[in-house]
Amino acid sequence: MKILKKTLKWVGIIVLLLVAIGATLYMVYLRPFMQKMKQTTVVNYDKELTLVLGGGGNSGILVSDSLVVVIDTKMDEAAEQLFKTVKELAGNKPILVINTHYHPDHSTGNSFYVGQTIIAGGNYTKEFWIKEAGEKTLPTQWLQDRMDIKMGDDTVTLYNLAKNVHTASDIVVYLHKRKMLFGGDVILNKQAPAILGVSDPDGYLMAFDLLPKQFDIQKIVPGHGAIGGIEVINDFRQYFIDMKTAANDASKKDELVAKYKDWGQVPVFMSPGATISAIKKKADQK
Repeated sequence: MKILKKTLKWVGIIVLLLVAIGATLYMVYLRPFMQKMKQTTVVNYDKELTLVLGGGGNSGILVSDSLVVVIDTKMDEAAEQLFKTVKELAGNKPILVINTHYHPDHSTGNSFYVGQTIIAGGNYTKEFWIKEAGEKTLPTQWLQDRMDIKMGDDTVTLYNLAKNVHTASDIVVYLHKRKMLFGGDVILNKQAPAILGVSDPDGYLMAFDLLPKQFDIQKIVPGHGAIGGIEVINDFRQYFIDMKTAANDASKKDELVAKYKDWGQVPVFMSPGATISAIKKKADQK
């Protein structure tokens, strides 16, 4: 009985410690990160293109005479505000929604676009999407490879990477006239990625090599972070190269992790340490 009481006592202590650690991580890192992510900034890029940064994933609204394209629909209050903006710009024009991937911060707002076309990557199944993002956000069309849409004097290209990168079916969107790429969470600007599920560091590196060969990229709208030029891809590529080096050479880990101390991150979840752990886990599985 004494042994049982002592064991239960230690179990209770461990549970309390875990709760305290979790609460600390939430208050110190995750809560400020989520509050910052909910903030939105509207950029009137030109008379046809509006960018809405934050409020979940970064979004774009492209307006032509006959169609309005929406790239990613955000989450929570920002999703509703984005929809109101889209409706004001669209009037009676049809709306085409493109989801770069299924994660809720990019797709929750789909539920507002009833009766409109919603396109997402075709490597997802309907059952998977419903489980992960909810039935109300379900796309109406699945893209297997590439689609080109003529919009006035511009062409919009949807390109399914069709390999495990951030998810199993990430779509990027390229606006030819503007030489602008919407990267979804395949491309982040000064933010550590979340390497979860099928996310593959090698898949990211493959995408960074592929995309500049497919498109003449001069402007990048990342999934999260400020818009920039091709340097956004180059910086993110270097991040993964550095984390692979750190995973294979412990003597360089501290130096390489410190290099990204100013990037947005959440310990355990989205951080250099989490990326290194994911790289090691994949290596162990080979």
